[in-house]
Amino acid sequence: MPTPLPSLAAIARVPHDLLAAAVALCLDPVALPVLLQALDLDLLSRLARGPATLGELADGTGDVALEMTLELGRGFGLFTLCDDRHGLTDLATTCFLATSPLRLLGLVDRHRRYVAAIAALPDALHSTPRADRRVWSQQADQGAQADYFRARAGFNEASRDYFRDTAALLARAHCERDLAAHRVVCDIGAGPAAFAAILKSAAPHLQVHAAEVTYKDPAYLATTAADLQGLEVALHPVNVLHEPLPPAIDLLTANRLFSGLGRDGAEGWARRLHAALAPGGTLALVDFFATGEPAHDRSVAALVALWMAWNRHELQRAPIVEAHDDRRAWGWNPPWRCDELSDLLARVGFRDVRSRSVVPPFALVEARK
Repeated sequence: MPTPLPSLAAIARVPHDLLAAAVALCLDPVALPVLLQALDLDLLSRLARGPATLGELADGTGDVALEMTLELGRGFGLFTLCDDRHGLTDLATTCFLATSPLRLLGLVDRHRRYVAAIAALPDALHSTPRADRRVWSQQADQGAQADYFRARAGFNEASRDYFRDTAALLARAHCERDLAAHRVVCDIGAGPAAFAAILKSAAPHLQVHAAEVTYKDPAYLATTAADLQGLEVALHPVNVLHEPLPPAIDLLTANRLFSGLGRDGAEGWARRLHAALAPGGTLALVDFFATGEPAHDRSVAALVALWMAWNRHELQRAPIVEAHDDRRAWGWNPPWRCDELSDLLARVGFRDVRSRSVVPPFALVEARK
């Protein structure tokens, strides 16, 4: 049974600086190995039971690896030290325990792959081609897209914990939204429907829909339905570019969608989203958007650099030999800026477009129809 999702109220209670620091730690290729080592040594769960000395933690062996992890982890904000007894910081207890109120272990595990990959970044900066994102656009027919997502079935299932544990970061953008003003919400590209479930729990009156092409996989759909544990979220196995969404949607959300789109395919998506929304309704996009704020954009750059390094690392480890290898589409796709996305949304008919940083590298762009 999956870990219970946090409530929207619990998400709102976590201080912004603490949550931003937790995500920043996962983006730091120097700090992340220390966090991973602490988790692998079970240090966080052991210290969650109470402060302990180095000797107690090492069972008298004086393990250098343990001492290094505690010392460096203290520098990175994970541990405290008082009277020779080590303890956990609020950062560690809030985000990095299995029982944490805003558990981010799925994000940590997802980023584990970047530790070895970061060494490939210099080569990536020299050798990365431009990405081919046609399969994510109306340039690809429904059959080609169906083949693509069938091939991604293993990746999607393996990413379930990542998407569940980061749903709170997406929901953070909606903590101050008046959900009582809405009646029908639909989340596009909903994955395991964790984000949709948080909204439904926060506002039981909402009619909540989750649209996801991967739901066409019966096994993925069944697991997602079981994970909802009876919560009333309607799951729709649809390809949004080619198939209709439910009617009367007055809050349409799409998270981590536009970061996967090329500039030549994004307008088709924007027009589909505009058509799906009821007049007067709100579109809300939470994604890895650059805002123009230096601290936020540094976080976006760090994440995209990790992606590029990992792509290059994987291609060095196992070069492409087959003509239909999906990795041929990998490459550079510049992160979207809020201002250019605002221009795109206005061009297809949206109004009152506005944006802000949520938890770097996540930013919100929203607009009305």
